[in-house]
Amino acid sequence: MKNILFVQPYASQVGGVDTVLLQLIQGLDGGRFRCFVLLSAPTAYVEKYEALGATVLFGPLAVFGKPTDPGYYFRNLYVLFKSLAVINRIVKQHRIDLIHSHKMEVIGANIIGKWLGIPTIQTVHELARKPLIAYKFVAGLNHLFNDKVIVLCERSKIMFRWFRKESGKIVKIYNGISKTSQDTRGGSRLESLREQLQLSSGDRIVITIARLSPMKGLEYLIEAAARIRVSDPTIKFVIVGDVAFDHERAYKDGLARLIERLELDTTVFMLGLRRDVPELLSQSDVLVLPSVYDIFPTVILEAMSMGLPVVATDVGGVPEMVRGNTGILVAASDSEALKEAIIRIFTMDVERMGHHATALYLQEFTQEQYVGRTAALYEEMFRSKRRQLNKA
Repeated sequence: MKNILFVQPYASQVGGVDTVLLQLIQGLDGGRFRCFVLLSAPTAYVEKYEALGATVLFGPLAVFGKPTDPGYYFRNLYVLFKSLAVINRIVKQHRIDLIHSHKMEVIGANIIGKWLGIPTIQTVHELARKPLIAYKFVAGLNHLFNDKVIVLCERSKIMFRWFRKESGKIVKIYNGISKTSQDTRGGSRLESLREQLQLSSGDRIVITIARLSPMKGLEYLIEAAARIRVSDPTIKFVIVGDVAFDHERAYKDGLARLIERLELDTTVFMLGLRRDVPELLSQSDVLVLPSVYDIFPTVILEAMSMGLPVVATDVGGVPEMVRGNTGILVAASDSEALKEAIIRIFTMDVERMGHHATALYLQEFTQEQYVGRTAALYEEMFRSKRRQLNKA
């Protein structure tokens, strides 16, 4: 039995890293791996981790991302020193065999791993933004303190190139998800959503599932919806999601005001946070994700697994998910391009595109593939560790 310590630094209440980490823990062989999850504070996901048999721990975690105030780095240096002592105690107490940190800016557990000779892996859930040199600096720390660094897409690799040479520690592993619900399109649930929104049988449903954050570009979707309503009022828009952090509430309020100002109360529907996402997807025709910045949004995989074609922006790893005849890619921050793509996709064979999307999901993005590749990397680390011990 090998003990794995997972580190998740952000106490978010909505999706993100926790979603894919839960998929990983659920898929790992319980007879081979015992899972521990270190969080900075309690969240709604604690119960879900524990339901999968993981031991949830809490402690200070230092992150060195984009500064929010002049004292940001000094404050996190102080947190780092506190966290080193806590993590060192956790690692020894629970006899941790491997440390797997999530998010590139969290530093501490990987330092302890290096200090104690424990294999360390870091999954980078970020994509470089300006200034690139700052991301390259943090990526340099990831390269220094970890045995392997997992990236989710090709575009993340740029952070790990210095002087025309790329880190030899990079491994690309796509996130994957389980298909938790069968496609029920055309069933009674379709009518229940239409009744809820008071839609007619001829209306088409475009669904967006996203955190209500500026990075998701939802204002461009709403602007596109206003333009589409003029030419085709049968296309309706459903936005599912809520804010993850308090500072995003102003953005949420701005979206509501925009819908009101554009008089879209019968065209765009904000449903808030829902726990029946598979059912909502099964009742929809197309998924649209208008992100201005994103890495590897698993909601696209959810839609593909349910047989929905996708309209999404060409950001992060999205082009590695939406390919060929599975959907349409458009430029980010362009409501006119988004409008044209949504109109165009409804002139195409949506059902056939959905079948192609499901086939691609099954080929490359299942939970089994994601967990299998990650577990294989763990085993590689253990073999490397054994070779080092044998040489010593």
